[in-house]
Amino acid sequence: MRVFLSACLLTLAINPAHAQTPAIEIETARYLDCIERVEPEPDQAFEDALAWRMEGGGWPAAHCEALALIALGDTTGGALSLEELAGTTDGGRDSVIRSAMLVDAGKAWLTIGRSEDARRAFAVALELNPDDPDALLGQASVALALGDWPLAGEAATAVIGQAPDLAEAWRLRAAARLETGALDDAWQDMETAREIAPDNIEILVLRGRINEARRLETLDN
Repeated sequence: MRVFLSACLLTLAINPAHAQTPAIEIETARYLDCIERVEPEPDQAFEDALAWRMEGGGWPAAHCEALALIALGDTTGGALSLEELAGTTDGGRDSVIRSAMLVDAGKAWLTIGRSEDARRAFAVALELNPDDPDALLGQASVALALGDWPLAGEAATAVIGQAPDLAEAWRLRAAARLETGALDDAWQDMETAREIAPDNIEILVLRGRINEARRLETLDN
């Protein structure tokens, strides 16, 4: 999983006039420390987040707790917690922060094959923040999983327009184009993705799939 909300998102929830106070700096550091522990030390991150939340840590503590739950294997519980957190604005959560939480939830749902839940999470994320590249990438991924090739291509294209150096966007659009039989376009997108991330296994696997589709097309003709 990606490492999730950054310090800048935390400071978005703070009154800018007080953004540099020592108390805010301490809370930001505690939040980042908790997030950084999620993958290497999920047990410790969960315990720290739980204690922090009981001390009044608010949504940053609850967010870290939900991510730690996911890392510990309770993907459903963590994803539901993230969606619940994103559903309210108390504590200063704006649309950018709530969208990022929903993206985290959508990615979690995808890891356990709950594509419809992932689609819902990404859709709401995009309602809150229509240009969020992470939400658009998630939408493309879940559209591929559900066989909605046009939507997958559209979402990936939107990300490419914002971040043309993002290999995953090119890979997802290539995969969508492969499914629609646009093999030359799929190959070009795949090659662009490979130039950006030459050692990415998913891109290399996709390259093999496109080659096989080309071979079969040649035999049919």
